[in-house]
Amino acid sequence: MTAKEYLNRIRNQNYVLKQTEYELAEIRTDILSLRCSSLAEHVSGTKNSDTADKYIRLEKYMERVNDEWDKLIDMRMEAKSLIQGLPDRHQQAVLQARYINGKRWEDIAMDLNYSWRGIFNLHGQALRSFDKMYHDIIAPMK
Repeated sequence: MTAKEYLNRIRNQNYVLKQTEYELAEIRTDILSLRCSSLAEHVSGTKNSDTADKYIRLEKYMERVNDEWDKLIDMRMEAKSLIQGLPDRHQQAVLQARYINGKRWEDIAMDLNYSWRGIFNLHGQALRSFDKMYHDIIAPMK
């Protein structure tokens, strides 16, 4: 695994988390709308246990979201620790802004007072430094 692949895992995990949170919100909305409609219509055959079962399933989905959060937090902490080991502060800043904080290139360049081209050069240098320092740690990962 390369330095970029290792660090991109964090951005990918953040995306997975956001999608899981979105799904949870949709499920919650669906359950609430089902509950409201069943209360309003008093449909025969609708059981309170059906609603309870749905809430139990919702709780399980909430656990899944919490698991995704735990993964993201662990990945961020590990990567941040490695990034802080780089000797160049500018390289640390660009990697942390991009992969830990999920910032856009335009914002990173502006925050660090670099040109568009300069920020990509710095990013490339940072990835090479990261790979050189931590190759033994990240290469075996998949």
